[in-house]
Amino acid sequence: MSTVRLDFTRPMALFPLPSVVLFPHTAEWLVAFEPRYRQMVEDCLRARGEGPILDAAPIAMASYAARTWTGERVGDPALRPVACVAKIVEHARLDDGRHRLLLHGVCRARIEQIAEPDGRRLYRLARVAPLEEGPIAPRRYPALDRELARMLADRQLRRMHGLDPLREWLKRGSVPTEVVVEHLLSILSRGDAARYDLLAERSTRARSRFVLSELTHVARLLAHADERGETHPSRGITLN
Repeated sequence: MSTVRLDFTRPMALFPLPSVVLFPHTAEWLVAFEPRYRQMVEDCLRARGEGPILDAAPIAMASYAARTWTGERVGDPALRPVACVAKIVEHARLDDGRHRLLLHGVCRARIEQIAEPDGRRLYRLARVAPLEEGPIAPRRYPALDRELARMLADRQLRRMHGLDPLREWLKRGSVPTEVVVEHLLSILSRGDAARYDLLAERSTRARSRFVLSELTHVARLLAHADERGETHPSRGITLN
């Protein structure tokens, strides 16, 4: 797995959305359709010159502080302080001028300063700093790998086929533990407030505890649903 280098001394383009959509080491398809974000994508791609798409400028995926926004000016929406810095890994310009792009999260970052639109630039820029200390490259935790593999092998959880790629990653040992945890966060977190809290959580240990707790909870719910669906003749209850 290659390491992505980020230059935190330079301001990054801000792409704010109403909700949290991206965790580090996960990817999401998005469409940029507003003029300001079309321009943002074009400027980020232009920064790569003749290099590969990964040389495009990074984008800080932010989210609104409130679920709705009623401001009149471009710079009005207040933003939550933690964002996910992402890189464009695939891009297509659509016939109507919109941009369809696959964004891959790289790391958590705190927004320290925002530059509002100015002159020809229609979008906001931000100076950000990495939220977590240490290397950006995801790390491996063998004991946690074993515990996650054990839990995902649970009879109830095996019914969740969307987890099959993660089972394969753990079986082969081909993906760092932190990548598996981030994908599970994206799958298991419910509600925008909870997703933001997990994005803003600096501790890998705390994020892992959430994942283990949620997997246990889901397995129990599925087992309980099975029990409720069974016929109990001894109680005089049938499904007919």
